[in-house]
Amino acid sequence: MPYEVIDHTADTGIRVWAGTPTGLFAEACRAMFELITDNYRVTPVKTEKLSVEGIDQTDLLINWLRELLMLWSADRELVASAQISELSDTNLRATVWTQPFDPEKHVLYTDIKAVTYHGAEIICRHGHWETSVIFDV
Repeated sequence: MPYEVIDHTADTGIRVWAGTPTGLFAEACRAMFELITDNYRVTPVKTEKLSVEGIDQTDLLINWLRELLMLWSADRELVASAQISELSDTNLRATVWTQPFDPEKHVLYTDIKAVTYHGAEIICRHGHWETSVIFDV
């Protein structure tokens, strides 16, 4: 599994790793939504095109996750998967596949209120990309 859950006082977080920066951003999306629900029960039925900006790669990751969280918080859309089509240090374009929340089908695990900057960083070690993100729950 390319991520792990991080215990944090009164919050929760993820540590994610991937072989590429685009993979890292996609896995961070998956990890966040697996905290919210059983992602294996989310069937992609809708497609969303997203464009996100940041001042650097870490800010971009936080803004990416915030944009995805907004799909859940505002629209009650669960993200099944994401494909990053363009990624630079300050811009991201992606396609996400979603399904509207169905209380008969989906179990909610964690109510994530916000994506925080606390301890957030992206690093590359020996050709592998890693990040840690803490969520306010």
